[in-house]
Amino acid sequence: MRRFLRRLTLSQVLVALYLIAVGLFAVFPFFWMLSSSLKPPGQVFSPTPSLFPEELYLEGYIGLFAEGSNFLRAMGNSIFVAGATATLASLFATLAAYSFSKFRFPGNRPLSFSLFLTQMFPHAAILVPLFLLFQTLQLFDRLSALVLANLAFAVPVAIWLLIGFFDSIPDELTDAAMIDGAGRLGVLFRIILPITINGILATAMYIFISTWSELLFAVTFTQSSGKATLPVLLSSFKGQYNIDWAGLLAASTLTALPVAVLFLLLQRFFIEGITSGATKG
Repeated sequence: MRRFLRRLTLSQVLVALYLIAVGLFAVFPFFWMLSSSLKPPGQVFSPTPSLFPEELYLEGYIGLFAEGSNFLRAMGNSIFVAGATATLASLFATLAAYSFSKFRFPGNRPLSFSLFLTQMFPHAAILVPLFLLFQTLQLFDRLSALVLANLAFAVPVAIWLLIGFFDSIPDELTDAAMIDGAGRLGVLFRIILPITINGILATAMYIFISTWSELLFAVTFTQSSGKATLPVLLSSFKGQYNIDWAGLLAASTLTALPVAVLFLLLQRFFIEGITSGATKG
């Protein structure tokens, strides 16, 4: 250990300290939220804040799982909406990005660039047209409406990300596979997908996290409490005259937990996917 420390240069030590500081800065808000969710109300609003609770206060968590609470249903709704959006967006985007990257047709580049321009429009710009469309199709207050609404923004950004991953695969590799008798779909499933699976998983995780925290569509296209997602449920803890801080902090902690666990489990694929898409072969 001492030999290892002696080999460290000053620049390496400074980089390590910088990374530790950035890590603590990123983790501290979640730690503070978790700690505050376990504090009694008096300690939460104490003029002398403390990092740890003086005594465990679990009323906020107990209330979330009490009879009549919609927390578990809202979490199930969020998992369904985010999971379905990420899965469908990745499927559609994989086929489209493969076409943009490996096929040559008139308007290829301008059309692919127009997908990026869709991200310049706020969600509110299509809120009224989607609301009227879902009412006409009798999809209002259904989770499928949230999936379709989120796909309108998720698919273009997923295509844009996956084009970079597919462009990193040399054309000589796909041409050699076609010479050996593989068709277009054969090249996709036997060559492209095994190589870019990390990038596809990284894109799916990005879409999942973005959809998980989406509020505007969820509060507009759902009405009944049984169809509410977690962001909608969190907004219900704020009343006209008071705020249920114990329930809000507990629900916020449990809402952030699945995404944090998902990222920890798939961070290797996420990092490998991002780095593979950053370089072009």
